[in-house]
Amino acid sequence: MQTWIFAGLCEKNDLLLYLSKILTASGKRVLLVDGTLQQKYGYWTGEVQHSLRITEFEGFDIASHFVTSNAVETHLEANGEKVESYDYTIYDIETSHFASRDLWLAADIRVWVSNYERYNLERGKLWLKQLLEEKSLPVELSFQRILINAVDCKLEERYLWAYLDGSPFVWTGDALLLPWDELTAAVKLENEHHRRVLLAPLSRNYKKSLCRLVEQLTGWESVYSRRTMKEAERMRA
Repeated sequence: MQTWIFAGLCEKNDLLLYLSKILTASGKRVLLVDGTLQQKYGYWTGEVQHSLRITEFEGFDIASHFVTSNAVETHLEANGEKVESYDYTIYDIETSHFASRDLWLAADIRVWVSNYERYNLERGKLWLKQLLEEKSLPVELSFQRILINAVDCKLEERYLWAYLDGSPFVWTGDALLLPWDELTAAVKLENEHHRRVLLAPLSRNYKKSLCRLVEQLTGWESVYSRRTMKEAERMRA
């Protein structure tokens, strides 16, 4: 079982839905846990009622309307399941209190996600410091980094990540960029309104970047990631 935490103040639900579908296309069982402030995944799946539930969506499961990660585990056990029965459990976290200290320590991968917005970049370091203090986490805890919604502008990646200089944690791996354009934005909106996760209409550039991200997270060879991407494009809910 692999546990991935994607933390950050920006909206990243479309990215994690795409990742979940790709992993599902590889034959893995996936649980995506909604730890966002506004419980955004319920609007994607149509489950907007404030009741604890785990919903099957596009071949993987989504846990919504839980206050903490421990509550998810308790709910699973009450229904004869365990979080360990999933090959991948992915957490989308926007608050420092959602994930337990044990989960932060045990996670196989922790990813800090930001976009280009100055608010998210400046608040990011404060968020991480708050997390360190609230959970009494070790400073050697490692995070990978992703910049999403990357656009062609005069802001360099080096300058953007400089906002997190002096962060209490350790950065590992390559910092990745996921491009953003009108087509990618349109696909996200259409998927959300039609309550689906189609990958085929995404731009070639975005899908290439998504494959690179999957390879970095899973260790898959590029040939396998591209093949799995094609399979995910063909999948129907």
